Amino acid sequence: MKGKQIVAVDVGSSNVVIAVGSEREDGSVDIMGIVSEPVGGVVAGRIENNEMVARSIAAAKSKIEKQLGIHITEAYAGMSGDFIRCAQVEDHVYVQDEGITRRDLEELNRRMLSVKLPDDREIIISMEPLRYMIDDRVVEEPCGAYGHKLAATYNFVLCDKKMRDRLAGCIKSQGITVKEFVPNAMISHLGIATTDEVVDGAVVINLGAGITDVSVLQGGKVRYAASIPMGANAINDDIRSLSITKYVEDLKIMYGSAIADLCEDDLIVFPQKYHIMVKSILRRNLVIAIEARLKEIADWVKKEIKEAQCGSRFRPAVLLTGGGSRMKDIEQLFARELGYEDVRVVYPEYDITQESQINHITTQAYSTVVSLLIHGAKRGSCAVAVVPTPSRREAVEVAKPQSTPQMQSVVEPKEEKPIEVKPSTLTVDVETDTNIVTKPDGDIVSKPSRVKGIFKKVWDSVNKGFSDDGDQEFD
Repeated sequence: MKGKQIVAVDVGSSNVVIAVGSEREDGSVDIMGIVSEPVGGVVAGRIENNEMVARSIAAAKSKIEKQLGIHITEAYAGMSGDFIRCAQVEDHVYVQDEGITRRDLEELNRRMLSVKLPDDREIIISMEPLRYMIDDRVVEEPCGAYGHKLAATYNFVLCDKKMRDRLAGCIKSQGITVKEFVPNAMISHLGIATTDEVVDGAVVINLGAGITDVSVLQGGKVRYAASIPMGANAINDDIRSLSITKYVEDLKIMYGSAIADLCEDDLIVFPQKYHIMVKSILRRNLVIAIEARLKEIADWVKKEIKEAQCGSRFRPAVLLTGGGSRMKDIEQLFARELGYEDVRVVYPEYDITQESQINHITTQAYSTVVSLLIHGAKRGSCAVAVVPTPSRREAVEVAKPQSTPQMQSVVEPKEEKPIEVKPSTLTVDVETDTNIVTKPDGDIVSKPSRVKGIFKKVWDSVNKGFSDDGDQEFD
């Protein structure tokens, strides 16, 4: 494996996904492998059973290590859940000589780091300046500008310390050190949004199993991010409420739709256990349940966009991704509910190699882990050891089975030279010692019976032996 190695671990509500990539000279990421394993014990992003999560991480880690011939010891860990939130904090410093210097920016940053959180159970995951102001005017680059007062608005990402520690414990138990905890909503645009969209305005909606991450971007930065504790699992539960217990995911993807008025009013029939009976459902009833839940999620997203306070002229591109976005007519539903025209379902396609897109990006469900790889490439490589491949001779020696210990006789029999017996010396009693056999040409021949024939052979051989050499001894 060439280049700097990046490892990403995404613990979702239904799957644990681990991806490994390498950074190329142009800054793009070459994805080497992605592995997904089912997980239990995670509810809406919250780890409720660390043993179940640890087992899934171990299975995914083992699989990708064998696949790539590596040993993973460090990784970026993604986090999602309603225990993560954004908070904007404003502060300022006064400038003595009117000219803003790098020292003034560092002083303002130190003041931000000393901010006391209102809840001791929360910790700061990340913080980033959203805008600077000098004497009440907004500036893009404060360093070198003139003024008396330098103010800034910082976006703080806060996380429940207990939830972070649970995730850290599950990952560490498998021999992996977390290089950085990354809020998925803060990096979900990487790989799917263009530079123009990030600057002009974009809303990324990542529909996961138990969580829907919402990111609002403007001016080249993430202005606001939130995690809605509702996702595709809620849709599946609604379908099960229609007395459907099997084939839920297949029904949703193959026959479902986001808008009931656009679907056909036909009957969906599928077999039940042992094929003794069949069950059916009207497609329209299925779609009505799906549409109602997606509408609820869209309404929640709309509220989060307002919380970002981007103004009434904010007309973003809405990018739908994640495993829950694999739904017919989902673009039309979100366009209708949010009131935006540019709504589309997207895959990761930027900042990764073309080979990665073809070989590894098989579903929108991998969007988050790919974004983590791209983020990791910008932050720094992970500790990954290459496991040496044994030579062919070593492999044969290792694979060679060891001999099984066997019981040995107390007295070993003396090896004797077999006595050659001529067929002409054998005689067979046709009536008692033979079976009648008919040859293909019609002749009848006698076939010695097996039991008496054997004893007679031995007896004749012994007689012949004595006749040839009267001094021969038998032990």
